[in-house]
Amino acid sequence: MKSRFFSAITLSVVGIALSYLTACNNDSTPSSKREIIRLATSADNPPFEFHQTTTNQITGFDIELAYALAEELKVDLQIQDMDFVSIIPALLSGRADFAMATLSVTKEREKIVTFSDVYYTAQPASISLKTVTFSNPTHFEGKNIGVQLGSSYEQMMKKIAQEVKDIKLRPLNKIGEIIQELKTERIDAAVIDIEPAKAYVKNSPDLHTNLIEGYQESYAIAFPKNSVWTKKFNQALIVLKKNGKLDKLIAKWFANNVS
Repeated sequence: MKSRFFSAITLSVVGIALSYLTACNNDSTPSSKREIIRLATSADNPPFEFHQTTTNQITGFDIELAYALAEELKVDLQIQDMDFVSIIPALLSGRADFAMATLSVTKEREKIVTFSDVYYTAQPASISLKTVTFSNPTHFEGKNIGVQLGSSYEQMMKKIAQEVKDIKLRPLNKIGEIIQELKTERIDAAVIDIEPAKAYVKNSPDLHTNLIEGYQESYAIAFPKNSVWTKKFNQALIVLKKNGKLDKLIAKWFANNVS
């Protein structure tokens, strides 16, 4: 009886192994043989990159796009979550191969990293209590404004502060920290991307968001200088644009947005 039992187990294991090998042979690039490419991101920025509340897994538009690009390139993706301000240093030190985290293309960043083609165009927005509105740079005069440390929105507000009087900036690592400062009225407004802004005010009836007039941001993938991946990712982006996958992801995550 025991010998039959173990024979059955042995046959089952062999069957599973054969099935696995067959599946691998049908795939021109088996997952076990694929190169691993490391993505640096900051998962506090819904709907671009964030932790799911039920599973704590990182998801979002940037993340799904990264997986689609990895699949097109036949590589496996490894996600590294960190503070936003640590992303560029991670690229420079070789701890990450590329970065996606609503990274705007700026002259300052282009001095130290290489960017892919732009994959999404965004607009900055303010979040504030419903009793006040910040939609024009002049509205920030004499106010305390929260921004994410190292973000293009911090740089944008620094430039505005050169023209508008008495703006005090409060840079923080996480967008969630900025929102908490706003709710406790330690700051007057937060300045971030419109899509995360809408996500954060959705469940906060005392807050609202407004587009900031006259500004626009272009998001791209960042790589270390002279990275072999830059050209490959640009080619993969072209494929995803042509086959409609990029548009489908945009439609999924930003219902009424136009890239």
